[in-house]
Parts: sequence; structure tokens; C-alpha cells
Amino acid sequence: MLRSALATVLAIVILLIATSCEDVSDLAIEKVPAPVVVEVEEVAPNSLAATFFELDKTGMLDKDIGIIQIPVPGLSVDVFAAGAMIGTFITDSSGKIEVEYLDAKPNEFAGMHKGIAFRIFK
Repeated sequence: MLRSALATVLAIVILLIATSCEDVSDLAIEKVPAPVVVEVEEVAPNSLAATFFELDKTGMLDKDIGIIQIPVPGLSVDVFAAGAMIGTFITDSSGKIEVEYLDAKPNEFAGMHKGIAFRIFK
């Protein structure tokens, strides 16, 4: 009697462990990495510069090469501050836009690069 109860409990524990490690591939939100990164810096009072880069990770495992940041020229970027759109800006040849603002500092940048939409909060 005790052996059969112990065997039943052990079987249930093994079954729970085996089914709890299931891979869930149908997530509600698909995670896609942003196609660009942005560096933001203040250039004057109420003015900031945002530089957009694409990352070349082909040399990531080589300590002499590493990850290379490539500026993204001609990128259309929607800029937001406190949830309100300030405007749409196009990056220059060095991947940079300059944004002047009055009240809230811009903290959100959205656009599309190589067919992939992005929204970056800074």
C-alpha cells in the first residue's frame, strides 16, 4: 500500500517536471530586436542631438573588431515628448538629427528601418 502510494506520488512529480519545461512558441507579442540604436546628447539648452546607428555584429567574437556602429543616413524618425509628437525628422549623412523643444524633453523615437518598425524610449 505504501509502495503504491509512493510510486503514484513519484509518477506525478515526474509528470509535473516533464510538462513544466514545455517550450511556448506562440507568445502574444513577438520580440523583435530594434534595427537601430540611438545615442542622445544635449547640445544646448532646450536642444538635443540624436544619432542613429545600425549595429554590425559580424566581428562580435573577435576582440580586435567587436561590434561596429554604422550611422544610418536618410532615416525618417518621429520624435515624441511626453507622449505627444514633436515632428518627423530625417537623419543627415552622419545619422544625426537635432531637435529643439520648449517644455518636455523628447524621450521617444520611432520609425522604420529595413522594413522593421522600431520605437525607442530614452
